[in-house]
Amino acid sequence: MRFMKNPYINAAVITAISTFYAAVFILTSGDMEFAGILSHSQTLNSAFWNGWTAFLQQGNQKYIGYVYLLAAACVLILSFIRKRNYDEYQVGILTTSLVITGILLLILFPIALLLVMSDSNYAVETLVFLVAVHWSVFLAVNLGLLLRWSRG
Repeated sequence: MRFMKNPYINAAVITAISTFYAAVFILTSGDMEFAGILSHSQTLNSAFWNGWTAFLQQGNQKYIGYVYLLAAACVLILSFIRKRNYDEYQVGILTTSLVITGILLLILFPIALLLVMSDSNYAVETLVFLVAVHWSVFLAVNLGLLLRWSRG
């Protein structure tokens, strides 16, 4: 796990994944084909899912993409501010964060599959929501760790 000590590798991986997700969210924003595969709002008796569907139908997921790009830029800047490697304590926190993220991912996607199989309405919305929540939480935790690390 020697590569985990290098903050530039962490920044490169996070930036690459964030840029990919941002591109997906920005490019699907306002796309007619994407809007066509969404369920019609007010199909379920759920204000949350109806609101999320309306959010996606209006093309507002581009703002999630912009936030991901901003967060990736912050990760890059914070990683380059301090020119030293992570110590063992920080590598342990980062490794734990990656393991927990992986476990949550392994738990979330079977749940999403179960939701989609039990009711195919809102299938796309569910998957987009889970991806957005998963990566947003990961970015927030990583930015928090980087802020603590850059101050110390």
